[in-house]
Amino acid sequence: MNLDIIYNHSSEIMSEIEDKSVNLVVTSPPYNIDIQYGNKTVKGKISESKGVKYNDNLSEEDYRLMLDKVFSECKRVVSDTGSIWINIKNKCKNGIVIPPFWIQDYFQDMYLKNLIVWNFDWGGSTNKRFAPRYEFVFWFVKDKNNYTFNLDDVKVPALNYRPDRYKSQMKNPTDVWKISMVSGNFEERTSHPAQYPEELIERIILSGTNEGDVVLDPFMGSGTTAVVAKKLGRHYLGYETVNEYCQIAHKRISRIKEIQDV
Repeated sequence: MNLDIIYNHSSEIMSEIEDKSVNLVVTSPPYNIDIQYGNKTVKGKISESKGVKYNDNLSEEDYRLMLDKVFSECKRVVSDTGSIWINIKNKCKNGIVIPPFWIQDYFQDMYLKNLIVWNFDWGGSTNKRFAPRYEFVFWFVKDKNNYTFNLDDVKVPALNYRPDRYKSQMKNPTDVWKISMVSGNFEERTSHPAQYPEELIERIILSGTNEGDVVLDPFMGSGTTAVVAKKLGRHYLGYETVNEYCQIAHKRISRIKEIQDV
């Protein structure tokens, strides 16, 4: 099986990947919230055209069918000690918030180990409800007792450390992760409209894999998962239907290779 490849086609069929050959899946699927990505809007109207265009507006039936196919493939290729991490957020339809707990329907044959709340400090504004500042990350494992979890690699400094009570100043992160979204002035920023931060993926890959393991992202986008996997000495596999995003990902990965080769 070839590694370190991003395939430019849908992940509904992952014929290139062998059964149980992936150690970790991490991804953020399209939210299907009817946004015309690649356009700048003001008060709901397009004011400026920029970047690659695609519409996030499948029918709900087609959207759920697509996810069912992709997640079925993810479960096929992930190892028995592996895990699947899904980043997704609430929808707001007709003024009503719909939490994404329906995602669990696709993983009833796996175990939910954590529901992470990813908290960030900026985003869209609202005037009829409180402004949303979080998304969810669902962490599923195949075997609830036997899975990779490298806690020491992701511990954080304790704010209330007491040497008389604790052996170490480092502690287990909570299930609320305060990590900034990718702002326009970030070095890692690309033209992808829904780019998640490297810091978020770094914690997931460090905790859920070992060096040399294989990380899969079935909705690769601008390549953040592949970039972080490469930096951390892991292999990556991915799928992305938009060729322009594949090219962005390849450029980001090539810069990592150049730095590592120096």
